[in-house]
Amino acid sequence: MNKHFLFYVPPGEIADNQIQFPKEEANHIVKVLRKQTGDVIQVTDGVGNIMDVRLSEVDKTRVSGDVIANYMTPAEPDRILAFGVIRQRERLEFAVEKAVELGVTRLVFVHSEHAGKMDIKARRIDKTMISAIKQSRRPWLPAWEERESFNDVLTEYKEGRNVIVAHPNEEGSYEWKPDDSPMLLLVGPEGGFSEKEVNHTLVSGARIVSLGQKRLRTETAACALLVLANLR
Repeated sequence: MNKHFLFYVPPGEIADNQIQFPKEEANHIVKVLRKQTGDVIQVTDGVGNIMDVRLSEVDKTRVSGDVIANYMTPAEPDRILAFGVIRQRERLEFAVEKAVELGVTRLVFVHSEHAGKMDIKARRIDKTMISAIKQSRRPWLPAWEERESFNDVLTEYKEGRNVIVAHPNEEGSYEWKPDDSPMLLLVGPEGGFSEKEVNHTLVSGARIVSLGQKRLRTETAACALLVLANLR
């Protein structure tokens, strides 16, 4: 069995230890890897399970298999990342990909004061996330959503979480020592947080951390903040 590849199959396609592979995964199995009936591959359902699956049917139109072993992985540390919408689609998808690889459990795209509006393509976001969990062999598929403001994010998710804001504030920056506690991580859009947004986060009990003296793109700041969150 080649453990290099991890395939994704939604939970709805798994029943009674039998799996019907979606078209895209089936094409990869048949045309790229040239797998045959009887071969064993690894599959995740995105909710913590990694399964050894023996292929029972392999042809150009249908691939199915039987689960022969199931490994349930522990729940991951709670990491919610909310950032101002990035208008350039390639950079937005880059941010999504890297955030998923770095362990975010929920992504929130914020149409904040300095970010404005953007038509986010749900199918592309889903595809990017699935590709990222397969690449990183991560058995948990994060959730994602859109919000109109950082205030909405704080109202919904600050309870029970350490709120950390990446913002260039040299005076009184919080010396962050990450742990496994639940976290809400906030990153501003290209234009940065508005003064109103910063003040509101501080009033809500958020802590500001600096990511250095350089002005970072949103996707760079998001990655840097998640790397810090992963340090123990």
